[in-house]
Amino acid sequence: MEFLSSAFSHIGDTAQSGVLRRLHKADAGNVDALLHELLVFEVCRSFGFSPEFEPSVGGQTPDLRLNVDSRSYLADVFVTTRPTRTFINFQGSQGYLDHGEAAKKIADTLALKAAKYRAARMPLLLFVVLVGHDIGLIDLETALFGTTVGEMTQTGGLRDNCHHDWHIHGLFCPPGPEARHRNITAVVSCDWFDSLARTGRRLHCVVYHHWRAEVDLRTGAFGQFPDVHFLGDASGRTLPAVVGTPNVVMSTDPEDAMKCAPYSASRPW
Repeated sequence: MEFLSSAFSHIGDTAQSGVLRRLHKADAGNVDALLHELLVFEVCRSFGFSPEFEPSVGGQTPDLRLNVDSRSYLADVFVTTRPTRTFINFQGSQGYLDHGEAAKKIADTLALKAAKYRAARMPLLLFVVLVGHDIGLIDLETALFGTTVGEMTQTGGLRDNCHHDWHIHGLFCPPGPEARHRNITAVVSCDWFDSLARTGRRLHCVVYHHWRAEVDLRTGAFGQFPDVHFLGDASGRTLPAVVGTPNVVMSTDPEDAMKCAPYSASRPW
């Protein structure tokens, strides 16, 4: 909680009053969303993005306004969980059966945010917080690209006309000049979890760049967190490229806050 307390102390007096009013009235889901908004604020502050909490921009109130490399970005934080209709009971055990519902939920929400802020004519950074162990990067990547990064690599990438007609397309598809939602510069996944070493909470992020963004974000802007960006080859295909270490996490514990290091179940810290 010290990490969130630090965020709260930096958002300004007016914003603090608004947060306290919202916490007093909010249900559990809205409290969780607000706390993750503060988490992202503090992470962005640590990277020197000078975040402004809930600014007024063109009649809209995004969660944050950021300054990255002397350019302003709007940012929204979206907390997502697995759709309840995908949960099943089988032979006394609980699980889920997903036919693309989790990816569709993410894609539909991000599409609404892209449309909502398009009139502001400012690039967007969207943070997707993955809550629970049953929703993850596979769902997010499928939402964005219609497939996972690993599948794209294994199959040699995508052509400008994208997937076959029978295939589900992602939020950004196709990868060619007709790519959609180009006002989204990048989508940043966030997984905030308790370390298996019982030493505090850790944050894992992946920065997914739009393959045809109107405004690009340099790789490495989010420190050691990995970037997934896209390159074209001589055959006209678009291929993913990963920069950084995929399993790097950041500590949000006060004793070693902002420390970054590789993390795994066999070597937690």
